[in-house]
Amino acid sequence: MNSLTEDLWSIILARLPLKSIITSKLVCKQWKSIVESPYFRKSLYQNLHSSSWSLLVWDDKKDVGTTLYGCEPSIGSYILSFLTNKFEIQRDKYEYSVWDYTDVGLILVSEVSKKPSILINAVYVANPVSQDCIELPSHLKEYVFPLGIVTRTENGVVLDYKVVLLDFGNVNENMEISLLIYSSETGLWSLSIVHLPSSLYYQYFYRSISLNGNLYWLNRNSDNEDVIVSHDFYATGTDSDRCRVTLYPDSGKHPKFRRGCTISQGFLMYMNVVSITKDDGSLEDKLSIWKLKSGEWQLVSEISVDCVNPSFDHIPVTINSVDAKTVYFWNRKHQSLVAANICNGKFVLHSELEHSGRSPNSFECFKRSDCPSFVLPQWLHLTPVRGV
Repeated sequence: MNSLTEDLWSIILARLPLKSIITSKLVCKQWKSIVESPYFRKSLYQNLHSSSWSLLVWDDKKDVGTTLYGCEPSIGSYILSFLTNKFEIQRDKYEYSVWDYTDVGLILVSEVSKKPSILINAVYVANPVSQDCIELPSHLKEYVFPLGIVTRTENGVVLDYKVVLLDFGNVNENMEISLLIYSSETGLWSLSIVHLPSSLYYQYFYRSISLNGNLYWLNRNSDNEDVIVSHDFYATGTDSDRCRVTLYPDSGKHPKFRRGCTISQGFLMYMNVVSITKDDGSLEDKLSIWKLKSGEWQLVSEISVDCVNPSFDHIPVTINSVDAKTVYFWNRKHQSLVAANICNGKFVLHSELEHSGRSPNSFECFKRSDCPSFVLPQWLHLTPVRGV
């Protein structure tokens, strides 16, 4: 083995699963140097391994995603094993919840005191695959709510991140919200007062989606219409430059299912079944898919539901995170996940769902469009902290 050159070792190690590669760094200094080199990550590993992802549903008791479909071993198993290994000793005093999943593999975990004072005690940023976990400096107030985590990346490597907490104690009638923001670049918390547009119903905050330095969350405006609120935490300028309110592309119509969004190939995506008026005045149900690009919705696909499946009995769930041509539905008749190719209209039942740890509340999550996807990290570096 000592006769093998470093180039050969690089080729051999790059073919291992990500978790095994991370473990291999502990074998010797040579392997650690190889694995952490930019050449290994960019030229070898990422060329050999396509992005993997899992579809998750929320467990009401543990508030953590359970894998429904995705890579092997399941990403959900990474998350559950990480929470167990990291926090098992402290579970008699605290409860741990996963509040947010980023588009680059980091998760946001909160530590909440058990009765009698159910308050957030600590916040962690973690990579569940490498088991890397960082506790953020304590700067928590009594009425704070984790809004999400945003990242800044370069060529798939996380350069820094920001954790955003909403301070409910300082929400007022002037459409101002107070955000506590932790920056990994400075290692400090800061207070930011954000002025939201007056048309919003500001007290309605749903699970956020993290993408390209922005947080997106579902809200309603004064006309009781569904809108998407986004805030760019890396942009400079006024609140009007950083905070946007976007109507859904089918606003004013009556889609068949509750609105929600997902991420695919670096874009915020939305799909629903909408009734379209034909030339003869009759209505036709169409599965429509849009992506949000530069603040504008672009129609990606629009196909007739009757042509795809005459007895359409499916709930739209999500779009494949790494392949925008594949979408997923929940088949109510067979109680199973279904994959559909929007190019050829082919539907395929997924038996993998039956042995992937299905949560008992999966169906309710599907109806609420509350199924985040988690992408396996494509970098092999530790979570960035100040001074690293």
